[in-house]
Amino acid sequence: MTQPGAGRGRAATTYRGVRWERNTAGRLRWHNDDADRWVLWRPGQDAPPLPPQWAKDVDPIGTPLRDRRARKGWRSPYRLAPVVLVVAVIIIAIVQASRGGTPGPSPAAVEKAAAEKLLDKCLVAEGTAGGQPRIGAEPVSCTSPQASVKVVKVLPGTPGSPSCPTGTSTVRLDYPGVAHPHQLCVEHLGA
Repeated sequence: MTQPGAGRGRAATTYRGVRWERNTAGRLRWHNDDADRWVLWRPGQDAPPLPPQWAKDVDPIGTPLRDRRARKGWRSPYRLAPVVLVVAVIIIAIVQASRGGTPGPSPAAVEKAAAEKLLDKCLVAEGTAGGQPRIGAEPVSCTSPQASVKVVKVLPGTPGSPSCPTGTSTVRLDYPGVAHPHQLCVEHLGA
């Protein structure tokens, strides 16, 4: 049975021989007869069972239900945080896509196109490197006195690729980011 507690704004009851009090804020405490003191009740603590008429007024974490503010479930931080995170990722993806567009062609594709453009063009010898003639990458007119070689065939430069035909020399023009540049099969012009 519940009875007001000595005019201090508390309700009091006895359940299974244990005295209980509840203040106006809904906080519960019980009297420990062995220690002769009042103990604040918390869930999970070694305590006697709650009076059934008060157990329904306390949530599982011990907060009095009347102290909790009513809040819509979707506004819980546990639901808002993932939504905010997903929205942020989508915004970042949209910004990155609108800035960069699609990535450019690979260096190997650019090197292949550049090598194929040299087919049937003439190139200039620019000295020697390691005892071999060094060939420039800029084409010149084949009637020019500077023209020294003519590109007659372009072959892949990967290991195991076919070799240039007999009577031609192999020239490889270095290209940044390409491990195996295409082979240019060249004929020497003049004497």
